[in-house]
Amino acid sequence: MIDQDCKVTTESPVGALAALQRNAKEPGDTAFSYSAFIAYKEANSAKRGIARQREPLQRCPKMSDAGGKTQYDNVHEVAIPDLKGFDALVAEEGHISSSADGQKVDAEYTLLTGRKGQFVLQSFINRASGAEEQNRDDAVNALSLMLGRLKSS
Repeated sequence: MIDQDCKVTTESPVGALAALQRNAKEPGDTAFSYSAFIAYKEANSAKRGIARQREPLQRCPKMSDAGGKTQYDNVHEVAIPDLKGFDALVAEEGHISSSADGQKVDAEYTLLTGRKGQFVLQSFINRASGAEEQNRDDAVNALSLMLGRLKSS
């Protein structure tokens, strides 16, 4: 979540029954990704959760972690027209200019958050600058796969 000072914070989702996250890296650390699944008690809690994901995109074109080391800039919402089947979708992209250890970085990221009923799914990927289209394609594919598995269960 993003606080009022545009800092990334970690907090438990309000009204959630369970939350899972899986991280992955490509060999040589050329890409980092994670996927997340949150099951809420009810759809209204999931609606509030996804609204909290969208709101900072209107006021925080720059964000940082709590320690101020990881820096995100050019943060903005994008349209992803080829991703169907969700009740709501938030698509965020931006640039990472420094890492958690304070090192200079030049990477682009895509974060997709989709809601289906009482479930919220997320897909995040970042790579070196110039890979925006590949990031978007990979994030869309991951979220589509997650939705397909949710529907079949």
